Amino acid sequence: MTGPGGRIDEPRQWFVDPLTGQPLETEAERTSPLPVIRDTVPSRRRLRLRPTLGILGLILVLAVGTTATYQAKTAPPPPSAHDLILPDPVPATRVEPVIAGWQPVLSDDHPLVYDVPPDWKLEEPDVAIGYETPSGDLVTLQGVARYRRAFCPGSDLSARAMAGFTTIDEGEVGGLAQAAEETTIRWAEATYGHGPKTEIGKAGSVPVLDGGTTATAVTTTVVPAPDGPCPAPSVSITAIALPLRALPGSGRYHVLLVLADQGIPGAIASGVVLKMGESIRRE
Repeated sequence: MTGPGGRIDEPRQWFVDPLTGQPLETEAERTSPLPVIRDTVPSRRRLRLRPTLGILGLILVLAVGTTATYQAKTAPPPPSAHDLILPDPVPATRVEPVIAGWQPVLSDDHPLVYDVPPDWKLEEPDVAIGYETPSGDLVTLQGVARYRRAFCPGSDLSARAMAGFTTIDEGEVGGLAQAAEETTIRWAEATYGHGPKTEIGKAGSVPVLDGGTTATAVTTTVVPAPDGPCPAPSVSITAIALPLRALPGSGRYHVLLVLADQGIPGAIASGVVLKMGESIRRE
C-alpha cells in the first residue's frame, strides 16, 4: 500500500498484509496504516472506478508490490449550471435482503446485490479495494463487506474476511469453471505473492436467485507466511462466477469473491460463503 512520501506530490511504497491491513516493516522504518478515506460529496453523479491504471478520481493509487493494496472512492465531476438548479433525485427504494436478518450489499459498478450476515460491516457502494499482482495486473473489488473489521490492533483496515464483486474478461478464460478458478489464483497471487503454498479445490455449482441461474464456485486455500501481524493458519479464497447470460453483452464474467481467514475462532464457514452466493440477484 502506498503512503505519504517525502514530498506531498511524491508517494512512496509501503506494504501491508492483505487481510490484517498491518504494514510490513522495512529495514529503514516501520510505517503506520492509512486511515480509511471517506468523502462527504453526494453520490448523485459519481465516476465509476474501473480496474485500470488510467483511473481518474483515485484518492490513493498503488505502486508495484505483491502485497500492495489501495482503497479509494470515485470523485464526482464538477456540477454544471443545469445541475445546480435541479432538485436532488428521489432516492431509490431500499433494497431488502432475501435472507432474513442479513444485510444487502450493493455496488456502483455491478448491477448485482448479495446478502451478508448482520455482523459484517458494509462499505459504501462506490468504494473500491484493489491489489496488484506480481505481473502488474490490477484486480479490484466493489460492493465490499468485511467481517471483524479492525480486529488487528492499530489497523482500521484489517478484517478476518472480506467479500465483493470482481470481473474477469470472457476472452481470458475458456469457460465458467476456469473463470472461477483463475479469479482465485489471481487474487491469491495479488494478496500473497508466489511464495505461499496454495491448493485449488474442485469446481461446484451454486444456484443463485437471479432467474434460476446456476453459478460455479471454486475455493483456493492459501497458507500465508506466519511472520505477519495477526496471522491466520490459512486463508480460503472463494470465487462464485456467474455465467455470461446473467449479464448478457457485458463480455465479462461477474464474480463474487470471498477471502476468509481459517483456523481461527469464529472463522467464516464454507456454508456461509455459499449462502452468500445463493443470494446474488439483479439490483
